[in-house]
Amino acid sequence: MKKKDRYVLGQAFLGVAVFLLIYTYFFHSKFQPVSGTVGDWGTALMLSTTAVLAGMLIELGRFWGWVIEVKIDADLLVMQGIPAAVLSLVPGPFWLQYGGKTYPYIFFADPVVTGIAGVWLGVILFRSMFNNKKIKEEMEDKNQ
Repeated sequence: MKKKDRYVLGQAFLGVAVFLLIYTYFFHSKFQPVSGTVGDWGTALMLSTTAVLAGMLIELGRFWGWVIEVKIDADLLVMQGIPAAVLSLVPGPFWLQYGGKTYPYIFFADPVVTGIAGVWLGVILFRSMFNNKKIKEEMEDKNQ
């Protein structure tokens, strides 16, 4: 199998995995909800987890086909990771209990904000901890 075919197959796999994550969240939040405060907190935590994992998978697509090396970028984790973590990992019910239904707490508690910030955090986590490492043989192939 050619490298390009493996890359396309990998992208298809990641696309299906992200879709399944999103659908699993949707199914459990809409068709199997738990009522009450426990259900609200559980749904919010499940949304945060789903969004962060989806972001990590999306970012993994950028690395597909390359060797991955661990390389921690502390500046990226601090500058973008902290705001993304606050917006994505702190569940919506906390913001509403803490600040009520006033601005900016309703913004922080919004599921769309949580979802987008979770994807942002997943991408930041993956980017700040891993780096592409090109294989020497592939570099030689390109030079020929």
